Amino acid sequence: MDKFSENLLFSGRWEHGKEFSRTSAPAAMVQFNAQAKSLEFELEGEARFRVDEDGRQIAVLTTNSRSVNKVKTSGDGSVHRYRLIKISESNPGGVRLYKVSTDKAGKFAAPPKQSNRRIEFIGDSFTVGFGNEGRNGEDESLVFEKTNASRSYAFLIADGFKADFQVNAFSGRGLVRNYDNIVPEWPVPRLYEYTVPGEAPGDLANGLADASLRYDFDSFHPQVIVIFIGINDFQGNPPYADKGAFKKAYAGLLEKLRKAHPGVKFLLLSTKVWPNDDLTPTVKSIYDVEVAAGKRDLEFMTLQTANVALLGHPDIHSHEDMAKAIRSLVGRLGRWLSR
Repeated sequence: MDKFSENLLFSGRWEHGKEFSRTSAPAAMVQFNAQAKSLEFELEGEARFRVDEDGRQIAVLTTNSRSVNKVKTSGDGSVHRYRLIKISESNPGGVRLYKVSTDKAGKFAAPPKQSNRRIEFIGDSFTVGFGNEGRNGEDESLVFEKTNASRSYAFLIADGFKADFQVNAFSGRGLVRNYDNIVPEWPVPRLYEYTVPGEAPGDLANGLADASLRYDFDSFHPQVIVIFIGINDFQGNPPYADKGAFKKAYAGLLEKLRKAHPGVKFLLLSTKVWPNDDLTPTVKSIYDVEVAAGKRDLEFMTLQTANVALLGHPDIHSHEDMAKAIRSLVGRLGRWLSR
């Protein structure tokens, strides 16, 4: 049974072709219902995936070259909900899903229904869940093994609200200036324009048409967008981002998103950055200007993070704390809280 079956529900940004579906997004997910003793996932690309049965992890897959990956299930004869979640980041790069199959005696059941709740996260490594299962001071070569996007605050929030979601986050990238000015031509706003941003630079270099790679913003209309960007603009080796340029770009992003998704609500997040702690007052001033202009579609919050994971990033416990901290605000913005 192939990826085009109506039995599969995709979350996150995916590009669907004749031979495969591809993505580069952290936490990109495929869900389906099945009665099976085993499952097979034909995948290609350097990545790690978590496989769940009824929300409980039953396997972690590590992939690279094209291969069929078999996973044993509980095999109790009942129909279960399964999830294939991409827990690693692809920046650059991407993965391809060719096929999802059950064992010969297994069968797919009616597909999961799309949620009427939709949320998007735009951010950097803090939103990816970069190194969240590692410890500060460990070898940075462990990033691939220690990053788990399914334990990031973004996934925890979306999962908690049972919302369809996108996590559009890119480690080391900023709004107008990337960390230490790496690949300056590819900050968050430019990557954000593409369906598979991890592969877009390579595709464009190989002469593929720009228009064929552009993301269709009509394909997913979030009700709430959480924006947590700017850490890399004001951290690392100077010079840091020009605050005027940052404010202009941030306001421009908000207006772009308002036009793409009429009625959308925003949560603007910030946290302490070193050495100058420039991010919070800058984002707060953007929020204040928006409110003064009569905008009532956004909220602002500063998060306290325990950056004790790999390379000074939040660990899984800090991600849980972040999710708890913003849950009520997200729920109020989306009108998802129980009365």
